[in-house]
Amino acid sequence: DVAAASPVLAEYAHALALARTALLRCVAAGLGLDPDYLARLHSEDNSSLRLLRYPRGTERTGNRCREHSDYGTLTLLLVDGISGLEAFHGGRWVPVPYSAGSLVVNAGSLLERWTGGTIPATLHRVAGPASSGGKGGSRSPREREDLLAAVGRDRTSLAYFCDPDRGAAAELAGGDGDGDGDGDEGASGTSVAEYIRWRSGGDDADARRSGIAFTREERARIDGNGGWGQGGGKSG
Repeated sequence: DVAAASPVLAEYAHALALARTALLRCVAAGLGLDPDYLARLHSEDNSSLRLLRYPRGTERTGNRCREHSDYGTLTLLLVDGISGLEAFHGGRWVPVPYSAGSLVVNAGSLLERWTGGTIPATLHRVAGPASSGGKGGSRSPREREDLLAAVGRDRTSLAYFCDPDRGAAAELAGGDGDGDGDGDEGASGTSVAEYIRWRSGGDDADARRSGIAFTREERARIDGNGGWGQGGGKSG
């Protein structure tokens, strides 16, 4: 559909599709799998390119984008250099460095499930001058003057979300998801389509449920209580 909007965007989306396949092959090889294993699970080309604009704010602006993880496998992100993008790493928020013409690569929660937590989903946000308080060392490490200057400008990013084939399993053989059916990780044995629907707020016993920013393991990680990514394994 992107070709109808812009030939330039269509060319860019095609380039990102090639980059996605190359990255998936690298990830698979790094995990000791057939290099094409993960790429074959993206044969339907369900990726989407979103053009995002963050309007300017004030000194009272908190997170311009709240902390969250993406639900696919990989996200390829092109940013404009406006300060604020941060990732949660090592128990604290750290600024994501900007390099003109480079892509930020985030791991999604499906890749975390597929690898049993070996590759944790990238928890990230766009901080503002008032991003502070709460658990998990949530105060931004950036200088306030830097965030004040950033929030005085519109911010633009292009996000390419890589989603697997809809019928693929949300938990691959050999993964270490618990599948305990407690309503915080979705039911075990679900498909990618069902998992994405669950992450988006649907198909749950509570009809009032809305989409969530974190899975249970991610919430535990940001609250400092263990979870995936702590020493390469999963807490009890």
